[in-house]
Amino acid sequence: MICTCTLNPSLDYYMEFSEPIETSRYNRSKNEYYEAGGKGINVSIVLNNLMVPTRAYGFLGGFTRDFYIQLLQKYEYIQPNFTFIDGHTRINVKLHDGTDTDINAKGPYITHKDMNRLREKVKRLDMGDYFVLAGQAPAYLTEDIIDMLGEAIENGVKVVLDTNPDIERECLRFKPFLLKTTPDELAELLEREITNDEELIAGAKEVFEKGAKNVIIVENKREAMLVCDKGIFECDLVTDEKTVSTVGTADSLVAGFLMNYLRSADAMDSFHFGVCCGCATAYSKGMATREKIESYYQTTDVRRIGTVE
Repeated sequence: MICTCTLNPSLDYYMEFSEPIETSRYNRSKNEYYEAGGKGINVSIVLNNLMVPTRAYGFLGGFTRDFYIQLLQKYEYIQPNFTFIDGHTRINVKLHDGTDTDINAKGPYITHKDMNRLREKVKRLDMGDYFVLAGQAPAYLTEDIIDMLGEAIENGVKVVLDTNPDIERECLRFKPFLLKTTPDELAELLEREITNDEELIAGAKEVFEKGAKNVIIVENKREAMLVCDKGIFECDLVTDEKTVSTVGTADSLVAGFLMNYLRSADAMDSFHFGVCCGCATAYSKGMATREKIESYYQTTDVRRIGTVE
């Protein structure tokens, strides 16, 4: 079973504009809609579109809680398993006027008691299960989260990390299955500057050598790189400016990687399929669909750029 976890999910309010947004003036949108948001939820949605069941963990609360769960009901293969809290699930505003502008709320306070309730759910996972922790985590829960992830990996769970660099740094000793990051986050993880491609590749190899079995780096939502036991590979995610929205592009890549790995156990081929999922999301309204993903498979070129030896 693939389980995704979004510690701070959001009710995303999308607003589309036909003209560029200008500050200090009245701007009227041409279209608005709501979606259940959060990086882990994005992974679950893409897997749903690929007919792969997932269980969605995280924290929900307040007047937005029930509407959030209602929005997930249209996804047949997502099983909500949220932990309910006293605070209000945040509302994020996503503006699109040819470019994407995100206005993100801080989110509710999560108590240690709330965290322990989530931890008990994760303890039930076992050998063969996947646990995807995606999105920023509150700093005050860092130790709880590291302990939870360590226990999961010890129990044979394949853990996927796309979260705070300090959590990822501490979890490398547990040998997580996949670590997805960005150049800026990688620099924070390694606690040094990364200023060029050579330093980026060296940094990704270092994370691999320290324990991450697969490392994916997404650069400016336009290019992606994989470091695995077969070598170092790169691929373009976005090849022109005519994207619909880049929201969820990297999350879609992670979803595609996991789906393909379940059937192939081949990291390089899974990276290829994951990039197709990322492309399909970038050029779609909403998350990638199977039809859109398949249309990119033949035209997506994965290039080997090095070895890990």
